[in-house]
Amino acid sequence: MRESTFIFRNKTRWESVENGEEKSSDELADDFVELINDLSYAKTNYPSSQLTAYLNSLSSRLYKRIFLGFKQDSNPIAVFWKKDFPLLLGHRKYVLWFATGLFLTFCVLGYICSIVEEDFVIGILGSEYVNMTSQNISEGKPFGVYESESPLLMFMNILTNNLIVGLLVFASGILLGLGSVYYTFTNGIMIGAFFSLFILQGLGLDAIFVIMLHGTFELMGLILECTAGLILGLSFLFPKTLSRKQAFMTGLSESARIYIGAVPFTFMAAVIESFVTYLGRGGIQGSSPALLIPLGFVFIASWVVVIWYFYIYPNKVKKQYPYHSYLQQFYD
Repeated sequence: MRESTFIFRNKTRWESVENGEEKSSDELADDFVELINDLSYAKTNYPSSQLTAYLNSLSSRLYKRIFLGFKQDSNPIAVFWKKDFPLLLGHRKYVLWFATGLFLTFCVLGYICSIVEEDFVIGILGSEYVNMTSQNISEGKPFGVYESESPLLMFMNILTNNLIVGLLVFASGILLGLGSVYYTFTNGIMIGAFFSLFILQGLGLDAIFVIMLHGTFELMGLILECTAGLILGLSFLFPKTLSRKQAFMTGLSESARIYIGAVPFTFMAAVIESFVTYLGRGGIQGSSPALLIPLGFVFIASWVVVIWYFYIYPNKVKKQYPYHSYLQQFYD
């Protein structure tokens, strides 16, 4: 269809939307669906035309009128955590699941390599750290590393290190996602090798219990940062119906929000590791029974939060908002 014919057939409806005529919610929803279809058609057939930019702007305005009509006193932070962030994860759930599988695969690979090659762990973690951990195990305090320095100093060091690592995982996604895969690989291998130190000594359950007091949030943060980096790279590689520039800007906006969403969990992981994890330094058998109950609560609660908020709740939010209405918020 010629562009002039396309404009002639639809301009009355577009003008109606532009003038903000009073309509019922159903009529506005119908206008939005038709407008999105018009925008997709224009991008496919007239990608360089000003018509595409016009329809993009018009769609954005109508979207905000319908879906972003929050009260002025709404808390934007609460909206982000209750709706925006889980909605984003819901519509990108396949990337999230892929990043999760990728990370777990690398962890298992690190563990297998540690079994096959005796010197592998030393090559990954360093001889000083391995010797210190072996000595702690022989002295009956396998997780004594968590009491090696003051909690506050440990918190500052852990938080700084994890934020830097997370930023590298996310930002390196600009290299078509390969950078994020590489840093996820190196971290996964290291974590698998670290757990092997305890599993090979018959302390596997103790390691899972103690380390995952903070590890659920810390490792989930790493998975989110990998997800953000992959979205950044994939948006450029596979623009779909958008122009490559538009797809990249959309991917940049999405990935930045996911990275921001990962930061508080990285912070919580550093707090728990510095001020809570050291309480279980003796493992399950070596810790006081009075401590096992609160530590067990922290362990279970962290797993429940991660599984529910990142893998279950986003699907529920996603069902309330169709893909086009979700995507439109990234167009401006």
